[in-house]
Amino acid sequence: MARPLRIEFPGAVYHVTSRGDRQEAIFRNDSDRELLLDVVDEAVARLGAEVLAYCLMGNHYHFVLRTGRANLSRLMRHINGKYTQAYNRRHALSGHVFQGRFHAVLIDSDSYLIEVCRYVELNPVRASLVGHPSEWPWSSYRSHTGMDPGHCWLATPELHAQLLGRDATTVEDQLCAAHRYAAAVADGMGADPWSGKLRAEIFLGDEAFVAKMRTRATERRMQCAEVPKAQRTDARALTQWMVADRSRQESFRLAYSEGGLTMSEIAKQAGLCVSRVSRMIASAEELNASRPDPAKLKT
Repeated sequence: MARPLRIEFPGAVYHVTSRGDRQEAIFRNDSDRELLLDVVDEAVARLGAEVLAYCLMGNHYHFVLRTGRANLSRLMRHINGKYTQAYNRRHALSGHVFQGRFHAVLIDSDSYLIEVCRYVELNPVRASLVGHPSEWPWSSYRSHTGMDPGHCWLATPELHAQLLGRDATTVEDQLCAAHRYAAAVADGMGADPWSGKLRAEIFLGDEAFVAKMRTRATERRMQCAEVPKAQRTDARALTQWMVADRSRQESFRLAYSEGGLTMSEIAKQAGLCVSRVSRMIASAEELNASRPDPAKLKT
């Protein structure tokens, strides 16, 4: 079966899910859930994205994401790849954590953003894990409804602005938007935003939205085709990341996380096996994570 088309462009909004390999759990405990959220924090800051809603379940997760650049695949490769490496190190394991590729639905955010966010946050209720979404600590519901401050990377103000039709600039505005969101979620109990609205497995929107997105995808492919092949190859060259004052393993890490090269591409260009490249990147990531954050050192 052909893989579904990935349509990527700046400002795109997606509902993204990823499941455990062989339907197995992707979290052993709450520390693993915190680990994934830390990875997401780093990924969205580095790659220019924002999280509009999320929910961490047992063997899968849901995120509603807006990408600042045309880089959803790169963003998700970073999130799933780095979490897998950290999870395996933590539990002395090896191999896959996630089952194949992530699944993404491109959303008409003007029409369906609230519906999709509440659908994501109602997952624990539908799974009979809790009676109300406020009882599940691993979702964005409590932040969106003003019960918790939430993570700095969670775009609650954008969600509130859509509910109010303007930015929530005052405390009263924020309280009003939080109440409206709680009411919207309550109204969505038992509702399914996908029913009759999901098209070609990857679009949530009407026919006009689908046509617009397909046109955008075609235009992007044409723009990429106009770039000379030599330039496209150079853009993915490992050598551009190899500089005198940078270690080889750090160069590999940056080529993978910043340059979008796969481990296979790095291995081929460096004349190494993939497993060696993987170990070098993991070592560089561990070293990088142990360094103090310069921002936190400022007084």
